[in-house]
Parts: sequence; C-alpha cells; structure tokens
Amino acid sequence: MSYYAKKIAPLCPVEVCLPRVKGGVEKKEERLRIEKKVLEKYFTEDEFLVILDERGQFLNTIELASKIEKWLEASKDLCFLVGGPEGISPELKNKAHFLLSLSSLTLNHEIAILVLMEALYRSFTILKKIPYHRA
Repeated sequence: MSYYAKKIAPLCPVEVCLPRVKGGVEKKEERLRIEKKVLEKYFTEDEFLVILDERGQFLNTIELASKIEKWLEASKDLCFLVGGPEGISPELKNKAHFLLSLSSLTLNHEIAILVLMEALYRSFTILKKIPYHRA
C-alpha cells in the first residue's frame, strides 16, 4: 500500500489513513455506528466522497480515470472510504457522491485498499499520459 502511495504522490497529493475501531464490538449495528463516527473525522463536506461498496458501480480502468478527472474538476479533494469487516453504515453511504465496486468478490479491507491504490495509480498515469497502463 505504501508502495503505491509513494508512486501516486508525484502525480497527485495522497494521504492514507487507516483508522481502527478499538475494542471488541459484537453487534454489527453498533460496530457500524462506531465506525461511522470514526470515519467521519477523516473527510469534510467539501471533498468528493467515494465509498467502496460491493453494490457500487463497476468501472474499467479508463472509465475510472475519466471519473477521477471529472471529480477533480468538481472538487479539489477526493476521499475514498473502505469499510471494515462489517462494511459501511447506510447513513454514511447516503453521504457518498459515488459508490464504487472493485469486485463482485468480498475482499478483506486491506486487500481492497491495495487494489484501490493500484487502480488510482494506474488512473493517474493515464491522466498524466505516463506509459504504465496497457489497453
């Protein structure tokens, strides 16, 4: 993950935050409520919020690059949220500007972040016309 953060940094400022919910919370609804409060500290209303969700929209690489370009025109900052083991609360999903799906498979959140970071790096190389992506 830090590998891609370093590769993205010259193309676009990037900050990776990995907040954790402390303590064992057994009820799904309670965990989602607590995670919502924690995650809300990491983005503002001014940012374009993209939440990763298995029911989100699938995009190919070129489509993602195009969306990123449009999102950056509309907002100065993008925020991508990946949920924990229980996903993301419905209330938080309602705040999203876009729901993105990386796969129809359920991915561990750490793997999802890695896949997202590579996809973002690939998208920025397309936008900056750096030879990395092969169509």
